[in-house]
Amino acid sequence: MKKALSILLTLVILLLALPFAFAEEPDSNVTVSEEAAALPAELFDLWDYGGESPVWVSTAVPISEGILLAPVSVKDIPPEQLAVTDGVNAWEAVTVISSENDRFALVFYEPGDKPARYGSWELLPWGASVPASACTVRFGDSLGSRINRGVLAAENITWQGDRFMLLTLTDPAPAGSPVLTSDGRLAGVITAEWAQGENRVLMLPVEVMAGNMSEVAGLLRELPEWGAAPQGLVVTAEKNLVTINWKDMTMPEVPEGSAAYMVIVDTGNDYLTSFPMKDVEGSEVTLLLTPGRFYIVGPVVSQGRPDVVPSSYASVFLTRAERLTEYNFRPVVTAIAEITGSIPKDGAKPVPVAPEEVTEALLRSDRAYFYSHSTYDVTEEIDGKSLLVTLTDPNGNNYRYESSWLYSPAYMREDIWYLSLNDMGLTASLNQNGYPAGVYKVAFYVDGDLADEFTFELK
Repeated sequence: MKKALSILLTLVILLLALPFAFAEEPDSNVTVSEEAAALPAELFDLWDYGGESPVWVSTAVPISEGILLAPVSVKDIPPEQLAVTDGVNAWEAVTVISSENDRFALVFYEPGDKPARYGSWELLPWGASVPASACTVRFGDSLGSRINRGVLAAENITWQGDRFMLLTLTDPAPAGSPVLTSDGRLAGVITAEWAQGENRVLMLPVEVMAGNMSEVAGLLRELPEWGAAPQGLVVTAEKNLVTINWKDMTMPEVPEGSAAYMVIVDTGNDYLTSFPMKDVEGSEVTLLLTPGRFYIVGPVVSQGRPDVVPSSYASVFLTRAERLTEYNFRPVVTAIAEITGSIPKDGAKPVPVAPEEVTEALLRSDRAYFYSHSTYDVTEEIDGKSLLVTLTDPNGNNYRYESSWLYSPAYMREDIWYLSLNDMGLTASLNQNGYPAGVYKVAFYVDGDLADEFTFELK
């Protein structure tokens, strides 16, 4: 896993340094050359072993040793059910992480044998421009066959903030299919069908993929070598509610003066979360963790709070949250608010206002509040819902605040609430260590669904 991560980081750096080009070609009468149609592209296959018999999922593109690029639908399959095959060997997937905008998924695995179907995927180099007719879209099927589609035309488009190529193909091709030049270089990957027109698909160019892959690499920084999870340690997740149970785990030996801690590592953070295991009744805890992030959990014996990640651990990746829609929930305003004047002492709520600019001085003060205004439709009070408010700094560190959520008929037309950032603890570490310049992201989740989010920038 560590080797795969280092290769991914190197690949990302190279991709971000080298912009690529893909020629537009509007001529719909172009035919595919014999050289392109016979291109020997090497692909892997993914299988789901979760049922009574294996089910073929898709082909996947080799990015580097131990890393495959696959359709984003793969993220919905538990990694322990997913197998990687090359036609001869089979390996279990270690983890699956999707890109931020759900364009594709990266499948990490540990190959124990030299793959029978693997080759270095050379990327379309700096400034290179190739005609559409010189490219081939390649994919597979459940029988292991490899299928080629020709590219008739290509044009640049921008969709949902990302640059794509809109390709017209000779026949349909599924998401996850690589687009290859006639000499085997990777120009991009098909991510979706286009609703208008026949056999039209969106291709994500390689340089845009690099930005998405850098986010995944950021989630996986500083992982120890991958190893077996401690026997008896069970980590399960329901949306963003994570349960850690070590009732059946053999406790580590604890020398005098030390204690056993359970350590939870958000692999995008540069700090650790831990708690003494002996203080937990029933050897089980539940936590609200942030969707879209990769966590490892394991025991560490230490004198005082641990400052190292566990050498043996279980892992869990929380998929990105769906939008909150229950009871017709609708966000109106979510923002950083500033409390002006003195706070009333008679129990009345202070009146927040939108600051002209979010500054470090404001965030450090007692005047900075998280502010939410939303509406929904209910006929009776509904409680027992979880609330998670998160703040992510420009370096990727994520800070969390847990509470509960209530739907109420009395507030449903104008549910307004706000909490001090300091009281929630979201800025405690930043107040101590300093605020990096850049873009911050704030979000809040109800029962694991995304209620709303926003960003602000510190210059």
